[in-house]
Amino acid sequence: MKVAFVTDTHFGYRRFEKDAYAQGRESILAAAAQADILILGGDNFDTPVPRMETIAEVTGIVREAQAILASRGIRNAIFAIHGNHDRRAKGFVHPTELLAQGGFLQTFHNKTLIYERHGKKVAVSGMGSVPEDLAATALKQIGCRPVKDAFNIFVVHQSFQEFERIKHEEYLTFDDLPEGYDLYLCGHVHQPSLSGKVLNPGSTVVTQLREDESGQRGWLLYDTHEKKPHFMPIKSRELAHSVLEFSGATPDEIRKKVEAEARKLKKGGNLVKIVVKGTLAQGFRTSDLRLQEFGEGVYVDNSLNSENLKERIAQIKAAREKKTSAKEQGMAILRQKLEGTSYSLGDPEKLFEELLEGTALANIRGKIEKEKGKPAAD
Repeated sequence: MKVAFVTDTHFGYRRFEKDAYAQGRESILAAAAQADILILGGDNFDTPVPRMETIAEVTGIVREAQAILASRGIRNAIFAIHGNHDRRAKGFVHPTELLAQGGFLQTFHNKTLIYERHGKKVAVSGMGSVPEDLAATALKQIGCRPVKDAFNIFVVHQSFQEFERIKHEEYLTFDDLPEGYDLYLCGHVHQPSLSGKVLNPGSTVVTQLREDESGQRGWLLYDTHEKKPHFMPIKSRELAHSVLEFSGATPDEIRKKVEAEARKLKKGGNLVKIVVKGTLAQGFRTSDLRLQEFGEGVYVDNSLNSENLKERIAQIKAAREKKTSAKEQGMAILRQKLEGTSYSLGDPEKLFEELLEGTALANIRGKIEKEKGKPAAD
């Protein structure tokens, strides 16, 4: 049987929204045309509450995929988990679950779903994204189990220490994964990894303009008989990433070099990220350097001279390496503050969602009044 794995489509990503739509659509429809089963590995949407237009577009794509599969005699073969971008707290419906409620796909967070075709079984199990510091514990408590006489697949959407250049103790390791599965698949990391215990095709769209997003975008096709992965490239705007270093250079010298580099890398319609490092010539300040626009799709990161700027960039890079959003960091802080207290208002993540939505105080007041036996105030 052939299994397709498409992950990190980030539908609705505002900076490269057309890329996200076109490249995600191509991946999903190509997968539906070639595979017996299609798995979406999380960050299917770029936000937990996408615009209605984005939901409509993605619904249309999944309907097309269903029709392609049906034309090949395949039904109920699209499975999905959520990622950190489209995750919401327990009790809230996330957009991937919304598609499941509409009958467009099946979600398998903390579940095992069995798909059978031509007398062969594939069992799909997995865990959608959870906060990084809770992932190892969550995996130990997961209710999924391998199914006898089936090809067993386990899917996660998390960071792994083995994928990172900078090690973070809160990240999972491959040893944390449950045993007994024939294939382990992972989303979240945008750089493809097609060998080793855990396979990951990377994202279908560039989002962070990081060096590890360079190269072809695509999806994964896995043959359960051959036990071989095949990376399936798609037509996409690839990222060309470059670092230019200067020592005692004038603003004019830097501008000319950046312009020449942008012109060289832009060939073929690539996205271009140029990082400028080093020092200016004596007597010049960072305010003397004006790096003008170099055309659509060209982004310049000016890291010259300023210690404050360097510190800020280091903070941004550290946050990106940790792959945690401001929301996720906020939830971690809230959990820390509540630890060891007499807190009794339910799931902290749900409370955090309610705080973001502005409904927390009204809900808390309602609970207190209910406990007193009084009707909740409007």
